[in-house]
Amino acid sequence: MGNLSRLFVRASSFFSKEIFEILRQPRLIATLVLGPFLILLLFGIGYRNEAPVLRTVFVVPAGSPLETEIEKYASDLGEQLDYRGATTDLEGALAQLKRGEIDLVAMAPFDAYSTVRYEGEQAVFTLYHNEIDPLQADYVRYFGKIYIDEVNRRILRAITERGQEQSISISQRAASARQNSAAMRDALARGDVVAARDYQRAFERDLYQLETDTNTTIELLDNVDATLGGDADNSTEAVRSGLQQIRDNQAQLGLAGDSNFDSDAQISTATQIEAELATLESSVADLEAIDSRVLVSPFRSETQSVAPATLLAQYFAPAVIVLLLQHLAVTFGALTMVRERQLGTVELFRVSPISPAEVLVGKYAGYLLFGGVVAAILTAVMVSGYQLPLSGLGSLIGTDTLTLGLGVPMGGNWLYFSAVVFALLFASVGLGFVISLIVDTDSQAVQYAMIVLLSSVFFSGVFLRLETLLSYVRAVSWSLPATYAVQLLQTIMLRGQAPSVRLLATLFGMGVLFYLVAWLLLGRQMRYQAD
Repeated sequence: MGNLSRLFVRASSFFSKEIFEILRQPRLIATLVLGPFLILLLFGIGYRNEAPVLRTVFVVPAGSPLETEIEKYASDLGEQLDYRGATTDLEGALAQLKRGEIDLVAMAPFDAYSTVRYEGEQAVFTLYHNEIDPLQADYVRYFGKIYIDEVNRRILRAITERGQEQSISISQRAASARQNSAAMRDALARGDVVAARDYQRAFERDLYQLETDTNTTIELLDNVDATLGGDADNSTEAVRSGLQQIRDNQAQLGLAGDSNFDSDAQISTATQIEAELATLESSVADLEAIDSRVLVSPFRSETQSVAPATLLAQYFAPAVIVLLLQHLAVTFGALTMVRERQLGTVELFRVSPISPAEVLVGKYAGYLLFGGVVAAILTAVMVSGYQLPLSGLGSLIGTDTLTLGLGVPMGGNWLYFSAVVFALLFASVGLGFVISLIVDTDSQAVQYAMIVLLSSVFFSGVFLRLETLLSYVRAVSWSLPATYAVQLLQTIMLRGQAPSVRLLATLFGMGVLFYLVAWLLLGRQMRYQAD
């Protein structure tokens, strides 16, 4: 019991010492906490998650058939294309591009029709840009693909609309044929052979024209049915068979007034023809009723997330807290033993009845307590969303309320959150102690701490998903405490789920490993000093 109490007294002395050392350096605290926080806050406020608008000039070769069509298509393709006019001077447009006056030059093909019709190839729009950023160059290529696809859809829509216009004339022709057939039937019923013959000839003219006009239009409807799995009753096979049946019935009519003409039989046949024509009108009306935009683009997507919806700032907030806490703990840990060596207190350890474990326990406790307080403050700022009314100041800044905090949702359990924060601080302090015990000066310690911070920014999944890194590079990611903590906190706070036991255990294990390494290094230094 006495040994345990002495251990507690010795460890608590280091705990008190570190707490007072921290409180005596408010500028260091402000630099380590407020500095990175304000930088990340400014970045978050200024970052725009929007696709850039490209100022675009179209170059159309003189005499190109597309010259009259470019402005019609280009001026309303979308918000990301800022149409700056068309010209025939390619060199002049490229000079504007190099001067930075525009962002994109789109060179139209000279004779798109001949390329497509006679050469069987796609006509090419050539896009010139002046980007040195590979990501922005990729965006230009993606931009070109999206907008050329839109142009293709519009051209196909125009073709479809022409087919639908033709289908309207078919519908009118079918109605005319049905009316003539009905008039012929009525004339036969009255015994008016002369009128029946006139209506029959008019019907035959309508039927011939109807067959001629229908061939191209029903192909379009047939393709729609086949592609989208349409009902066979509405397919063009039914239309074709209906036309054939009408033709067969028309052949059976004979000529009104002939010696072998049977009025009763032909009245029945004419009635069947009317029914077939009514069916044909209905089938063609199906095509007319479909919007050409739907025919060209029959599918669209709607996204539904099973995860809670979050804003961009809310998504990055847990990762930012992880970065700040890790950087704080690593930096304080990295400076602690360097400062002890500079003050000469390490030499006192060898004549004192104190062990490396007692030194580490006391210092760990101090830094964990301080890190916990900072974590509580940052978390309060993150999850709070208090609306402060501004009264008369609202007209000056454009809003009537000021939101204090980020309003990040806390969907999970606070105990899980606390466990992850403790594991992060424990591992980060241990990493800082290891750095402190392998460097010679405080400047080296700060440099190593900055290397850890930069590595965490790029490799821990804060701003780039780990899946975008090559597998062997991800080994660097999984050697950083921040990588585990970012995923764990996002799972707890944003998804409202329990943390991964494997990730949490690995983070704790990393902290234990760093503690053991620091204990061995400190023990060796104390023995070396004693020798």
